[in-house]
Amino acid sequence: MPTWEEDIVSALTSLGGTGTYAEIYDAVKTLRTDLPASWKDIIRRQIQDRSSDSAGYKNVADVFFSVEGLGRGVWGLRQLVQPTPTAADLPEGNDRPGRVRQATYRILRDTVLARQIKLLHRDACQICGEVLHISPTKTYSEAHHIIPLGGDHAGPDTASNVIVLCPNHHALCDMGAIALRREDIRVVEGHVISEVSLKYHNEQIFGRIF
Repeated sequence: MPTWEEDIVSALTSLGGTGTYAEIYDAVKTLRTDLPASWKDIIRRQIQDRSSDSAGYKNVADVFFSVEGLGRGVWGLRQLVQPTPTAADLPEGNDRPGRVRQATYRILRDTVLARQIKLLHRDACQICGEVLHISPTKTYSEAHHIIPLGGDHAGPDTASNVIVLCPNHHALCDMGAIALRREDIRVVEGHVISEVSLKYHNEQIFGRIF
C-alpha cells in the first residue's frame, strides 16, 4: 500500500504540481478508502515534515514547498521547480570574410519566486490562458516583471509585480504594444497583481517603446 507521502505526491501530480489543502484532501480521497478520523491532520503533518519551508521540517527528503508562503495553505512539488541559468552568452553571426562576429549578453531573471508563480499558474498565460507544451510532460511560460527591474524603472522583484505570460504576450508587454487591464487578466488564488504595477505599465510602458 502506498505511503501517505506517496499519495500526497500523486495527488499534487494530478493537480498539475500545486494545490490548496482542500484540493489535496479531495485528491487523496480518490486514492485511499481507509481514511482514519485524523486523516487531514496526517496530510498536513506529512507535508510540513517534508518541507524545508516549514518550521516543523524533520530534515528528511525536502519534497514539498510553500507556493505563496506559510499560512496560505498552497503547496507544490519541489521536484517541479527546476533551476535555470542566471545568464547566457548569445553569439550572433559567424566568422566569414567581410563580416564581424558579434555577441550579446542577456540576463535571464528566472528566480525562485518567478518559477513558483509560474507553477502556481501551471504555466497558463494570464492574458490568453494558453499553455505551451514543449513535450508530452512539460509546459512552459515566462514571468514578466510589469515594472521592469532594470534601468530607470527599478521595479520590485515581488509577486505583485509579476505576471505569467506566454512568449507572444511577453514580447507584446515588453514592447509596450498592449495595455494591461485587470478585467482581462486571469487570476488564481494566492497571487494578486498590484494596481501600482498595472498603472505604471499603462502610463510608462504601453505605447512608448516602439
